[in-house]
Amino acid sequence: MSRPLRGPAVAAALLGPLLAATACGIKPTGVVESGAAGRVAVARAGGSMAYFVTPDGRLAPAPQPEYTQGGPRGSVIGLLRGPGTAERDAGLGTRVPVVEGEAAEGGVAVAVTDRLEVRLPFPVAGLDPLGRRQLVCSALSTVDPRYEVALHGTDTTLPPARCDAGH
Repeated sequence: MSRPLRGPAVAAALLGPLLAATACGIKPTGVVESGAAGRVAVARAGGSMAYFVTPDGRLAPAPQPEYTQGGPRGSVIGLLRGPGTAERDAGLGTRVPVVEGEAAEGGVAVAVTDRLEVRLPFPVAGLDPLGRRQLVCSALSTVDPRYEVALHGTDTTLPPARCDAGH
């Protein structure tokens, strides 16, 4: 038969687990400010998107409302024009050559066969792998992402690739 706990024994039984949990040596601190969260605007589904590069080297989609009727071509043109004010304010950049004005619109062509064929107004052999992914994902932003994309530059054609925006 057990005896009921009294006085100090009751306090030890009740406070023991609490003291053990709080005795880990970590002191409480206040809130530590680290700046505002990054913001990236995201367009509605089916809209033209250009994939820009975050400061930590990931791809982030940015809406290209002025090119909504352009399909894959519009998305690529939006990418080649470079990040706009909103994208730069969000810390986004690019790893593809920025092409100004008519050179972007006149220099980009897209054909759809069993894959997307994207013709570009610059050499593609030396493109950074992240720049290649920017182009592929931007081209696929308005079509079925299961397509492969072949990039044709002024120097060569790169092997077809699929969008891998997550790496």
